[in-house]
Amino acid sequence: MVAPSKPTLLTYTCYELGHTWTPSCTKASFDVAKDVSKEAFKIYGSLYLIAAIVRRKGKKYFRDKFWRELAQSTLFLTTNGTLFITCFCIWRKLAGFYFYPNAILLGIPACGISLSIERKERRGLLAMYTGNLALETVWRMLKARGWVKSIPNGEVLMFSVATAIYLYYFKKQNGLPSGTESMFKMVFGSIETLPEKSDDDEDDMETEQEFPMSRNGPGPGARSTTRSHPALNMVAPLLRAVEPMVSWLKHRPSHPVCQHKHSCAFYVIQGAVRMFGIGYGVQAVIKLLSSLPGVFKRPKTVISALMNKANVQLGAFLASLVGIYRALNCVLRWLRDRDDSLHGLVAGFVAGWSMMYYKSSTIALYTASKVAEMMYFKGIAVGKLPYIQCADIILYSISTSIVFHAAVLEPHNLRPAYWKFLMRVTGNKFAGMNRRLLDPYITNCSKLYPDYWPDYDMRFTNLVKPPAS
Repeated sequence: MVAPSKPTLLTYTCYELGHTWTPSCTKASFDVAKDVSKEAFKIYGSLYLIAAIVRRKGKKYFRDKFWRELAQSTLFLTTNGTLFITCFCIWRKLAGFYFYPNAILLGIPACGISLSIERKERRGLLAMYTGNLALETVWRMLKARGWVKSIPNGEVLMFSVATAIYLYYFKKQNGLPSGTESMFKMVFGSIETLPEKSDDDEDDMETEQEFPMSRNGPGPGARSTTRSHPALNMVAPLLRAVEPMVSWLKHRPSHPVCQHKHSCAFYVIQGAVRMFGIGYGVQAVIKLLSSLPGVFKRPKTVISALMNKANVQLGAFLASLVGIYRALNCVLRWLRDRDDSLHGLVAGFVAGWSMMYYKSSTIALYTASKVAEMMYFKGIAVGKLPYIQCADIILYSISTSIVFHAAVLEPHNLRPAYWKFLMRVTGNKFAGMNRRLLDPYITNCSKLYPDYWPDYDMRFTNLVKPPAS
């Protein structure tokens, strides 16, 4: 980060600069606590409820754990927001001034204490998220000052390198953590990581789901099935039309080393088509959910959400990622007459450029940070790197305090979605800071709200709104 134009000690009160809606420090802290707790309860309540439904949690979970976990996470976020503003007030009363790195110095203990309240299994995820956010924020701050320049397609290159490393270890026995390996098997196919065919042949299951008629053919059994399922009656002609092509693809050549049941061509196309459907469907659901508030006023928003360009982009990204990865692995097996973990490295790097269809610095940063985390733990396992106690709390505290620093002094350099989140959880109180007082010392501090001036109680300040420039 960059220091302000000149070192300055600011003697404004915390009312004049920070909690401009009330002159009382105590009331300001209680107001923030009330707003954050209310929103935290909504956010975590929805999150834990959806997660419980997806994971098919029973009544015992809701009776014994749901409310405890919800209360713990709500208390964590409430404490984080409340301690941050409380520390600022305490500092002003003790020191009598503010200076540039106050948000970082005071944010670190506030964030560290709050994360220690949160459940241990969530601390790593939160630390990783805020770490990515802090890196992106620092990059935006440096870029705004002209200190760095963006690399064309830099996020795609970062994603490709991270994907190459991931898929190199994916092809090694026990190369990835079990949870990550399971997800990769679902996306890229289980045969790419096992030396022998998996007991539960994933490809067979996919074939049955995607091409139900290719198994039974157009015989009596198939006709009976379509009569009992009206939905299949509508797609049966299409299935009959594509069945010869599917059969032809299945019987194309495959290399003896390849473990997929049918031809290499069918294996590649099958994976790509499946992931396009998943990507399109996921993005469509997200768009549909975000448009629900306006559905009754504008019903056409449902069609717009389902036909949105972003749906195709995410589908194309995932389809090409899996399709290219599978295709290059098959090509390399044909060329080298063997399978090798290096195939995953090469295929993963090339397939990573599929992000050109769906560029996302957030996805790229998250993937890269997860790779760094994995490599760090591998270094610990072989005794090359030290194990750091409370690393998640340290990372979260530093990262979140950097983000808070930007939220106070230059919110225009924050990720827009995170700025909206801060507005939501604080009842727009972050926007209520009088950043115009800081403009002489920190360039563009009030860029988002250039004309804002608080409605002060003149009994507690002698500040008056400056004339419009």
